[in-house]
Amino acid sequence: MKAIIVSILLAASLTLQAQETPQQHPPVVAGIQIGTDIGGAIPFPFKHLPERYNPYPHLTLSLGGRVGVPLTATWSLGMEITYKTISLNADARVKNQKFQDGAAIQYFTGSANMQQRFTIVEFPVYAKYNLPGGNRLLAGIYNGWTLDGLFRVEPLKGFTGAKADWFDAVMDENMDEMRFDDATGSWDIGLLFGYERQIFPRLDLGIRFSCGFKDIFKSGQKYFDYSMIHMRGSVVLAYDLVRVPVKTR
Repeated sequence: MKAIIVSILLAASLTLQAQETPQQHPPVVAGIQIGTDIGGAIPFPFKHLPERYNPYPHLTLSLGGRVGVPLTATWSLGMEITYKTISLNADARVKNQKFQDGAAIQYFTGSANMQQRFTIVEFPVYAKYNLPGGNRLLAGIYNGWTLDGLFRVEPLKGFTGAKADWFDAVMDENMDEMRFDDATGSWDIGLLFGYERQIFPRLDLGIRFSCGFKDIFKSGQKYFDYSMIHMRGSVVLAYDLVRVPVKTR
């Protein structure tokens, strides 16, 4: 019993001492960042992925700025603005891909090249958890505005029909590419997860994964019977121009 009482008194003493000792919170930071995104828009649900689908994502540059505000000794809030271009080509075998042929909708089945490119201004907001040794985990959401969207399919070999699973003619070698640029939407929203490590006191290196949950195409479009969502990975290098220490008791 005496040992229990001594343990309780010791724990209370240590707690009061810790409360009286100032704790060093992460600083308020504002800085710039540069990075690259790899990925693009893919069919969702994933069962709509073509049987043969070979994506070739392009490394593209992103530029932006960020602000970090500490909430506690371990938690902080981060906000960013980033200008980026997402670009991806793919070889695929498509089935019953709708396209506009004059005044009528036609269907194409066969091999094709797909090209997509989106210029986006993105606004991530996330919570960041600070681990020992300059390591951090982050999770949040992002909202993006598409300044310019390109989505095209170039048919290579196959056949066309007036309805699904219908053969009318072998594809003409002079068949134009299918353009869906006007069907792309103007904004996106999704989830963001990542890991960050402090390399030097003002320099951080991070990796991220983001997944949209909004169709990249406008509602009411008539070419796709499924959604296409953004999925991509990012590598980010950030430099803090301003660091303001925060101390609390």
